[in-house]
Amino acid sequence: MRQEVFSAVSFLSGLLRHRKALTPDELDRFSSCLFNVLTTRYSNHWFPEHPFKGSAFRCIRIVKRTLDPVVVSAAVEAGIAESRLQQLLPNELTLWVDPDEVSYRFGEDGSIGVVEIPSSARPTDSNCRNEHHKFTEFTDVMSTAIAV
Repeated sequence: MRQEVFSAVSFLSGLLRHRKALTPDELDRFSSCLFNVLTTRYSNHWFPEHPFKGSAFRCIRIVKRTLDPVVVSAAVEAGIAESRLQQLLPNELTLWVDPDEVSYRFGEDGSIGVVEIPSSARPTDSNCRNEHHKFTEFTDVMSTAIAV
């Protein structure tokens, strides 16, 4: 689960990094908080033997610039205004975080893409309020240019 969550967090962080509107510290803090929020949320909704069970629960959505509550929660924990992220993240995005696969779709009619899940990246536990991972030091899953 941690690797899939890490990939999802890296994907969203990559979108934010591309916009160059958050400081590296803000980006790392947000990434760390989002990682913690998602791992806590998914801990009882992760079924590797039935990967699609709970998929809707694990889906992260941005619809008409309305951010998913897990993104808002991480932003609040990181001290970043929700309105700032609304301006930086895409208008429409769906991100599915499932066992062995993280996939995304921009817009309602866009093609579905798959995010690479790095086997070697293993973030450590942290408290996002006091200390945080350097997500930017692990990997940049944005190997292809994505128009935001």
